[in-house]
Amino acid sequence: MELEFLCPDCSRRNELEPDSVQLAIRCSSCGKNFGEPSAFLDEKMGLQHCGICGCRDLYTQKDFNRTIGCAIVAVGAVLAPFTKLISLLVCALIDLLLYQFLPVITVCYRCKSIYRGLPPNPQHEGFNLGINDRYRSMDERGGAGKQ
Repeated sequence: MELEFLCPDCSRRNELEPDSVQLAIRCSSCGKNFGEPSAFLDEKMGLQHCGICGCRDLYTQKDFNRTIGCAIVAVGAVLAPFTKLISLLVCALIDLLLYQFLPVITVCYRCKSIYRGLPPNPQHEGFNLGINDRYRSMDERGGAGKQ
């Protein structure tokens, strides 16, 4: 399992690979303890809730770097007039291949923590804009930790 998160206390970015589900997850900067992964993983290593903020609203997506994706599209668009739009077709093919082979990650709606290397939980669906807007509006009102 790999875990990427922002510490709610010191706002520092953390990237951890716990060796065991019995070892506590701690912020590498301030040392805040978030507990053991066994507290938020089931017996099949499936993610039940976010280990950082406790939120049960999680979504899955492909582990794709958006900057690279935008760069691929930009190159295809710039070359389109010179390639009779074939470059856009090539970019779409590259995108399809990447989509097929990239692994799935789980992301928390509330704190945006990213979990890699875990089996997908069928209860977690793809991104839902309505759920995301609910958490964004809570952040704007200053109530992100109240749910």
